[in-house]
Amino acid sequence: MKRVFMVFLSFLSLSLCGQEISLEQIETHKQKALRYLENSQIKTRTENKTFAGEWPAYMHMTNAFVLLGKSEKYRDSNCFNMTGVFNALAEAYLQDTSQVEIKNMLKNAYPELLSYRKDSLFNFWKLLPPNRDLSRKTNNPEGLLVRRPTHYKLKTRFINNAANVAFDNDDTSMGNLSLYYYSKIFGENQHQNVSYDAFDKYLDSNRKAYHWHNYLVKIPRETSAFLTWQGKEREFKRWNFFKAAMHNLVFYLPSSIANPRPFVPYIPWGANDIDAVVNANILTYLGSTQQLENSKGRRGAEKLINYQINRGRWSRAGMYYPNKYHFHYAVSRSMVAGKDKISANGKAILSHLLNTQFPDGHFESRRKVNKRDILQSTVYGLTSLLNLKELGYEVPKGRIDLTMSYLLKHQNEDGSWNGGVFFSGGTVVRNVLHFKSEAYTTALMVLGMNKWAHFGFAQ
Repeated sequence: MKRVFMVFLSFLSLSLCGQEISLEQIETHKQKALRYLENSQIKTRTENKTFAGEWPAYMHMTNAFVLLGKSEKYRDSNCFNMTGVFNALAEAYLQDTSQVEIKNMLKNAYPELLSYRKDSLFNFWKLLPPNRDLSRKTNNPEGLLVRRPTHYKLKTRFINNAANVAFDNDDTSMGNLSLYYYSKIFGENQHQNVSYDAFDKYLDSNRKAYHWHNYLVKIPRETSAFLTWQGKEREFKRWNFFKAAMHNLVFYLPSSIANPRPFVPYIPWGANDIDAVVNANILTYLGSTQQLENSKGRRGAEKLINYQINRGRWSRAGMYYPNKYHFHYAVSRSMVAGKDKISANGKAILSHLLNTQFPDGHFESRRKVNKRDILQSTVYGLTSLLNLKELGYEVPKGRIDLTMSYLLKHQNEDGSWNGGVFFSGGTVVRNVLHFKSEAYTTALMVLGMNKWAHFGFAQ
């Protein structure tokens, strides 16, 4: 009650001081942001290092970690940053089609987007020549390409083989959503929507394996939700936690199911996993392409999301998404895509947002996540509130304006907003290996400003 009262006083003070936000103010900030995104989009390719059409992203090691090395910051090219920026800008453009600079950026990004795609699937990293030999027993095959970071020099054979990850449902859903938006914006029907069958092939049912992290955070078995990885996991005749734990403790031995093999796409720890944010992202794609009703995994995904909300597991709902408010953003976005009516889940998300908003409008994640990851948390909080408003929830205008005002004050001189954690390495490196991008955060702010203007929040 104390926090709610303080927020009320803060909003009252904001109003009395005449600090209401105007459309002109929003437009000024948005134009600066768009100029930043135009200028930061890479114009020319540097072989195997930077790629025309992408926006910069970085891998952050917050502290030294076994096999990964010391704490440093590395430039990286990855699909999730690419699709995150692309989709936010595409959604912003669909809110306001007069923004031709967005259309030009999407056009320039499109060829690079396809570099993460094979057939209908997308991978987190692009195919690049390996940094070293990958097997003690045999030389690398001639012309071999593997999945790996672009600038972070992985040292051991083990960690290089572990980085050569399989295709996944997360990047596949967001990559195909980008193609859907591209066709919608440019009127080119060259990409047929990927069928729900591509995701229904990998569901959490009738499995002889289970991920140790899912066990520890108490996700029930047989959820029928979507699995993360598109590939065959290593199965037991009879799974139990002790047996799986022993294999994971000796992951460096070739006999372990968790051991990565040379030249073979790897599912981390050898077992597929279940992530509520990944499931929400898949629902966003299926909802956008009107395929929800046909999908077998839809009910399991919704049940998993509902389970995490009812438990109040805001910080732990996403194995690969440590920021608490990424869950709110992903779920509210999937609800918009699916045109959901007002539900208990939406009410719970809104209640949590309003109860955890600070008096000046900002939001905070956990202490371990980029020192509470305040700016990124607040951007997710803003877009979540706007999504719920779009769905018809009674979101107080003052709360949205409070958060918007806070964020406008934190825009950098170059038009960007500082990048927070949009992804992590998951499991044991969830709070150590983070991916950040000023472009990702800034693109989400452009979307938030367009939504704010679309709903007519100006005084």
